[in-house]
Amino acid sequence: MKVYIARLKSVKKVAERWVTASQGQLDLIIHTGALSIADTLELARHAETLDIKATSVIGPCFFKPSHVDDLVEYCRLAAASAPSKGFYYYHSTMSGLSIDMEKFLQAAGKVIPNLSGMKFNSPDMYEFQRCLRVEGGKYDIPFGVDEFIPAGLACGALSAVGSTYNYAAPLYLELIERFNQGDHQGVADCMDKVIAIIRVLVEYGGVAAGKVAMQLHGIDVGAPRRPLRPLTAEQKADALAKFKAANFLS
Repeated sequence: MKVYIARLKSVKKVAERWVTASQGQLDLIIHTGALSIADTLELARHAETLDIKATSVIGPCFFKPSHVDDLVEYCRLAAASAPSKGFYYYHSTMSGLSIDMEKFLQAAGKVIPNLSGMKFNSPDMYEFQRCLRVEGGKYDIPFGVDEFIPAGLACGALSAVGSTYNYAAPLYLELIERFNQGDHQGVADCMDKVIAIIRVLVEYGGVAAGKVAMQLHGIDVGAPRRPLRPLTAEQKADALAKFKAANFLS
């Protein structure tokens, strides 16, 4: 749940609705990061009152921390505002931050007592492997690049968080099972379908096309917020046809 293009009230309401809808059956991680540190702390304090597993933040993307200690301090303040919850940093290449995540975990672990781990949304597999090994594998490092999931598994990923899992989870579960069985051709066959999905996202925009994909399950989640461009009726029909042709629902 990203905060940068949503108002605080709506973000809080969405978080509350998720808690209600999950009925205690899901481990919820609420993203509280925002461009303003004041907003980040307010959202974290609100999350502290909810029945959730953890909070998370992505690093500021405008005035970016340039040193690992600055990012750690930002995260320390956010994590301290929801002290009874776990805390995950959301490492995304989209933020534009260029900080070594192994060094971040090593430093953050000393001052953030509720640090649980990090969503690693980067194709840098060397850095990912180093993060997995910090403190003997102490931290939960969900892998976040859907189209790189075989590489993530090969490097030791035990969990994953991604957008395409919302509508194609069975495909990825099959891929993981085939990987664990050593069925390399089976993994490649699954990746053919993953690639077909990603092609549609690249063609029409990940968020806009991903929302359309939810209609394959009878769920209408509406259009993306501006400045993202919603798809036209013709584009939606074409995207849905291409998703169906990928044959990942069977």
